[in-house]
Amino acid sequence: MSNQAKGKKEQFTQKPKVNITALLVIAIAVIGVIAAFQATRPTQATTEYFGEPVAAPRSYVGRVVSMTRVEPVVENGQIKLPLTEIDRNNIVFFELENDQGTLVPMMAYITPSGRLFAGSSMCEPCRGRTFSLAGETLVCDTCRTTYTIEDHRFISGAAICGSYAPVYMNPVVTNGMVVIDQQQVLSWRIRSL
Repeated sequence: MSNQAKGKKEQFTQKPKVNITALLVIAIAVIGVIAAFQATRPTQATTEYFGEPVAAPRSYVGRVVSMTRVEPVVENGQIKLPLTEIDRNNIVFFELENDQGTLVPMMAYITPSGRLFAGSSMCEPCRGRTFSLAGETLVCDTCRTTYTIEDHRFISGAAICGSYAPVYMNPVVTNGMVVIDQQQVLSWRIRSL
């Protein structure tokens, strides 16, 4: 084979040179796009953690606990309930009007880890107003949609209802009383579906 033929053969059989710097820049850009997407993706971060434990841990496994109706005290822009009443009954229910005169169903319960949830008690798509604690789940008594008790992640039931978990209203425990800012209830609205 002549030198000229060898040169042509090598020209067509040579492996292309890889620009490692360009590949590294592309890889970093892809990782950055993925990280940005994860950071802006909607999450349930506002409902995943209900504060520090305020009561003894407990288990609801093997039983269903229905709501007990209670009457809160409303004064000076605050809604107050005795923590002992929630602790004794596990899950309580009450209703208060928002600033449009609509009754807002409310609940408060103690999670298995002893944390406190206090907030809305409406499964907005089906309009269910009461829930039960069953095993390790929070269950809408109307459509039977279930959520995890500790952070309201959808488990089963109507997918649309699972997208509208009860709204946490940031209660504070002060001197044995659960206190909710009344403005949270006054401004509460059914979310648009």
